[in-house]
Amino acid sequence: MSSDSIFLSYSSDDRPFALGFAKELQDLGVNVWIDQLGIKLGQNWDNAIEEALEKSDTFLLLISPTSIASQNVQDEVSIAINAEKKLVPILIKKCDLPMRWQRRQYADLTQEPDKAIKDVLESIGLQEKAAKNIKKLLSLLRISEAPQKKVAKINKSDSGQDKNHEPQLEDLLISEAEIDQATIMHQKGIKKNKYLIIFVTILSIALLVLLVSIDLAIPVWMIIVGCLSLNLLSIRPFGSIKKREREIDLMGLLKLKRKRLLRVVNNLKNEDIDDFNAEFEKYITI
Repeated sequence: MSSDSIFLSYSSDDRPFALGFAKELQDLGVNVWIDQLGIKLGQNWDNAIEEALEKSDTFLLLISPTSIASQNVQDEVSIAINAEKKLVPILIKKCDLPMRWQRRQYADLTQEPDKAIKDVLESIGLQEKAAKNIKKLLSLLRISEAPQKKVAKINKSDSGQDKNHEPQLEDLLISEAEIDQATIMHQKGIKKNKYLIIFVTILSIALLVLLVSIDLAIPVWMIIVGCLSLNLLSIRPFGSIKKREREIDLMGLLKLKRKRLLRVVNNLKNEDIDDFNAEFEKYITI
């Protein structure tokens, strides 16, 4: 089996299929990176994607009408080509390929799904498991072709699949555990800033007492003003505390919003999910 690191590029409209495909490959022992699973709490998305793309050996591209139209996907493909990464293009929905992409051999899941999956698995070093897992991987095609709002219902009714590995719309939302973890992160930040304020205050008082007790040719009022000026260092941590306290309150509202979204999960669109996750990212950025 290959030990190469694989970067999975896709458009947001193909996220259910991309997530399911990535998880299946990871279960087979493949070192595959996908943004929804690879970006850690608090990380900058652009930086994390750029770093993962730079470290990858193989570039796995899911081709569809929306991925062709995606500027982000186009940029990732250009970087991969310029860096001479090993490209594994996979056509998951029929579309007209750009000239630059037409010159490369691709696996066609729309015409020969069995052969396409086998070719993909072999290209990433999984020859010995291709036949065994072919049906499970091909079942993900139904997710790719299904309307977005029907994905969760299909997952529930498909009793022949391992539901622990099927992408649910709920899984695409930032989880409640992540929101709780972000709240804890802010609470720790508040605690550190409070300690800093206390340290600065104690330091200024100690310095004031020391300077007053020493016979210096400096007016007392100047010493007092100087020590009080030292407390200006507390302004920034104080502001950070106020901001973090506000973000904690917003995190609570975000949890309530998540519960409300879950009540209408079958009617969610990609934009709704992206907006919710972007809102969370905004609240954890200090």
